[in-house]
Amino acid sequence: MPCDYKIVLWRLQQDAQGYPPASVEGLWARRSESGYQVDSIPFYAYGIAPGDTISITEEDDQAWFEAVQHSGGASVFRIRVKATAELEQVRAALEEFGCPCQAEPAVKMLAVEVPPSRTLDTLLYYLLTQREAGTLDFEEGVLRHAIPEEFR
Repeated sequence: MPCDYKIVLWRLQQDAQGYPPASVEGLWARRSESGYQVDSIPFYAYGIAPGDTISITEEDDQAWFEAVQHSGGASVFRIRVKATAELEQVRAALEEFGCPCQAEPAVKMLAVEVPPSRTLDTLLYYLLTQREAGTLDFEEGVLRHAIPEEFR
């Protein structure tokens, strides 16, 4: 990545079962006029999404997340696919809905960005029907979109 990018580290809180599987997550961020703009989809950090402008602190030559300065309006979902063979099929469907994804095949997980210009209608319908079918499970990393009336 060019020099105006750096990896920013997030401290993660692990639960009693050891989730998430790490205590720190690093995301790419690009220097902007008002801080750094997140340029990765988080797998484990909550409350952050691509396009958010953040402030950082420097400790021992490492950049650490300090605070969200401005929301970029995107939402993030984490999807755990039950069968490894279905990972790419689910990813293709989500990208067809206009939601960029990053995959972590080792844990059968997708980090999904819902851009501010998209709605949740089709995505939520897909996720809920696939969860009911036993294909996947999901959670919200940060939800900044309105929940459609039919899903409330």
